[in-house]
Amino acid sequence: MTIEIWNVIFSAATFIVIAVTAVAATIQLRHLRASNQLTALVTLLEDWQKPEMQSWVQFVRGDGLARRLQDPDYLGTLSETGGDRVLHPWLHICDYYEQLGSYVKYGLVDKPSFFDVSSITVSSLYRALRPCIERLREVRNNRVLFENFEYLAVEALLWIKAHPNGAYPAGVVHYDELVRR
Repeated sequence: MTIEIWNVIFSAATFIVIAVTAVAATIQLRHLRASNQLTALVTLLEDWQKPEMQSWVQFVRGDGLARRLQDPDYLGTLSETGGDRVLHPWLHICDYYEQLGSYVKYGLVDKPSFFDVSSITVSSLYRALRPCIERLREVRNNRVLFENFEYLAVEALLWIKAHPNGAYPAGVVHYDELVRR
């Protein structure tokens, strides 16, 4: 064989090795990304379980916020206190979802995985807090305050509308149907 043929054979072999390496690297990167997103989601869910987070959620969902909103001066204190989180514990929820909204927006947390678990919670909390957020935006003259929380709420509503019957996998039998057989 001539040197040219050996050169072609070695070039082809080099190309194959590089192509296989590139495919393997792509697969590894996908696995790494999935692992990182799972870690982020687990961390967020752990944060959600913390007692202080649950007390803030209970304040918003229970009658705590509703009672305070009956006082016409309550939201007025936002300008005086600068958003004191003892007087306005709902701000902790806004802070949490503001950060989370940024993670989802930039793909650091997988959107379908997150909304499958949390779309209704995000939507209901934003709906409850919207008057407070709007007032705080007014007081601070900052229309983009908690915009990532708003983004998350919009995406949550879009998820709910796209999955009106939930996101149960199509073609998989439900438990009750299986037990009745």
